[in-house]
Amino acid sequence: MALFSQHVNVSVVSSGIVIVPLHYSGLLSSSESMIVLALGVIGGMLPDLDANNSTPTEIMFRLISIFFPLMVLLSIEHILPILYIVSIWAIASFILNFILFEIFLKLTTHRGIFHTIPMGVLFGEVTVLISQHLVGMSQTFSSIAGFFVFFGFVSHLILDEIYSIDFKSMSLKSSFGTAFKFYDTNNGIGTFFLYVLVIYIYTISPIDMSLYKQMFEVFREVRFI
Repeated sequence: MALFSQHVNVSVVSSGIVIVPLHYSGLLSSSESMIVLALGVIGGMLPDLDANNSTPTEIMFRLISIFFPLMVLLSIEHILPILYIVSIWAIASFILNFILFEIFLKLTTHRGIFHTIPMGVLFGEVTVLISQHLVGMSQTFSSIAGFFVFFGFVSHLILDEIYSIDFKSMSLKSSFGTAFKFYDTNNGIGTFFLYVLVIYIYTISPIDMSLYKQMFEVFREVRFI
């Protein structure tokens, strides 16, 4: 299994390589490029959310518990007085950080359902949903943002699989096949509902698939593919 620093480095480099042609093609501005770079790095850390006693996990949980409630509340700030917003934000952060996430860690196992492709798709879809409908960004940027979360997520899975190969003896370690997969063999019910959730979110917040085709053409022009 790759180290946290290695996952971060790979996410930064791989996301940066993909951002360059998108920026020069006009699909991303300079500020948007920095945002999606950060999202790519975040995506690269997401598969390890189910890792107990992990520093990256604690960092991610702290950030989510602080920023997610704030982002939701800011979208309705014209409805509630500022004192109410601050109070709700503090209570929601406490509940997320010290109650729900502790329950989450007890119910999940490392390299389980969080190390599956559909989970990466779900995180990408949720990013699009939040970016477009809560933050108010354009569909184009939101779709690109979702792509980079998914891209960083997949880079994590691939790197873990690479570390499951013993190149000295050219043999596979016992961990091979546990990182990059389309379903969790130990959680069939969870996998089923994960796919259902992926389909449902797509129906309520469709992604601009034509944009991904345009991105593919940009990559072809610079001979990435």
